[in-house]
Amino acid sequence: MATSHKLQPILTIVVFTIFVIGANGERCDTSSIQVDTINTGTIVTGGDTIFVVEVKNQCPCAVRNLRLDGRGFATTVDVDPAAFRADDGGVYLVNGGEPIPRMATVSFQYAWDHFFQMTPRSLEVDGPC
Repeated sequence: MATSHKLQPILTIVVFTIFVIGANGERCDTSSIQVDTINTGTIVTGGDTIFVVEVKNQCPCAVRNLRLDGRGFATTVDVDPAAFRADDGGVYLVNGGEPIPRMATVSFQYAWDHFFQMTPRSLEVDGPC
């Protein structure tokens, strides 16, 4: 019986840790963001191709102030600045910095003669989850 009393504080800490971190042990970070670029096959005046970028939050929490590294990004069509806008030195703010709910997708399109690789650079977890 004395052993069970010694294990109780340890068990409490383990349960609390699972609650705080999540059952799968994963924290939200840039690896929780999926960025897909889709070639639509549509050609605009000037010969550039329309690409659609889908940014999906796979974190179990909402995230905000999501920034993508998109060095070299250019487009011949306007991009909705509420969805994607230049922030600083090749870094771009997604969704105007507003929260992106878990499993939600923000998308935008651009036109160029090739696609640009975009990778998550930083984010903030929006509240408890």
